[in-house]
Parts: sequence; C-alpha cells; structure tokens
Amino acid sequence: MGLLSEGSPLSWEETKALAQHVREHGIEQFINMYARLRDRQGDMLKWGDEVEYIIVRFDDEQKAAQVSLRAREMLAVLNEKEAADPQGVKSLWRPEYGAYMIEGTPGKPYGGLLAHFNVVEANMRYRRLEVAEMLSPGEHVMSITNFPRLGCPNFTFPPAKPTPEDETCAARSLYFPDEAIFPGHPRFKTLTRNIRQRRGEKVSIDLPIFKDKNTVIPVEGSLPEKPDHVHMDAMG
Repeated sequence: MGLLSEGSPLSWEETKALAQHVREHGIEQFINMYARLRDRQGDMLKWGDEVEYIIVRFDDEQKAAQVSLRAREMLAVLNEKEAADPQGVKSLWRPEYGAYMIEGTPGKPYGGLLAHFNVVEANMRYRRLEVAEMLSPGEHVMSITNFPRLGCPNFTFPPAKPTPEDETCAARSLYFPDEAIFPGHPRFKTLTRNIRQRRGEKVSIDLPIFKDKNTVIPVEGSLPEKPDHVHMDAMG
C-alpha cells in the first residue's frame, strides 16, 4: 500500500487537465533530487514487511464463508495505540482496498543489524494476535492472495448486492458491490471510478476454465461470446 494522505482526490477529468504539469514537474523534481543526493553515502538501509489480512466470517450452521466488512471498525480501535504513543507502538495498521482487508506493518523500520532478522517473525506473530483480539465470534483473519468466493452471490457480510445500473457507483460491477470497497478513505472508490472513466468502460477480464465431464457450459455469468470463460469486471 502506498502513502495514504488526507485530502480530496481528483476525478479523471480533473486529473487529465493536470497530467502534463505532473509529468514535467515530476521529471524536474527527480533531476534536482538526483543532483543533490548523488554523492551521499553511509546511509543505513531501512526495511520492513507488510502483511495483509482478509477478515473471513464462517457460519458453520449454514455452511457458508463470507468476507466480513469490518475493516473500518477494527482499524479505528487498532490505531488508538499509535495515536496515543506513535514512537512506542510495536505495530502500525492501515486500510487496504477491500472493506474486509487490513494491513499490518512493524511499528518502526528495521535497520542494518543481523539481529533485526531475529525479531521479524515475533513481530508478525504479535500483529496476528493483536488483530485476533478484535474478531467477532466465527471470524478469522487469513493471509491469502484473495478470497475464493469473491464476486459470488452474497460473498459479503453483511450481504450487499451489486448495482451496475447505478451511475453514482464507483465500480458498477455485475459481481462486486461498492460496499465491499473500503469506505474510510476516498482514494479507493476514486481509483476505481477513474480507471473505469479512463478506459471508457469497465475492466473486462475473461479467464478460460478447465473443462471436464462435469463442466457446465455456459459458465454462470460468462459473456455470450465467451461461454467457457469466467468473466470479471472489477478489482477487489
């Protein structure tokens, strides 16, 4: 996750009007910084890690697994330690794109000592225990590439339905509701809307399926011209 600054993000039309200015001044800034720092030596390499967690709710009675849209609620509590003692916390917590995702990093960057490698795993374990204390009954945090049921009907809790015909929505996806986008920072919905407006259409990804004797064609939700593909029209 990049730097999340407070402010008002620009629409795609506003961004286009400033694009050339950003290009020119970005290049000029890089050249000036390079000239100023090219002979600098002796800096200690700072490094760290980030782990993204997906909040998953399991309903054993209904045999259902859903992503839990509690990231904003949990981050409000997790960030209290940083607000009270920004120099002394062992972990930092930040939002991610999904309203069901949070990101944890060490409280401070590691330095140039070999001994720092010995505390990485312990800090990862501390972060997982810290976020686990925030979970409701039936919830778990999972560090996986993505949730397998993303885009399926009722994959969120609370349930939310896509509204592709609503022009005020950011994604206008057939499968991914705006409620699943993190609502606590304007960057995420603006990014989604700007990508769609820049393209002049929604994202369109079609993944061919592996076929066996039990495969049903057409695949549910596939495009008519690609009945044996899984169709995706949004990030998530």
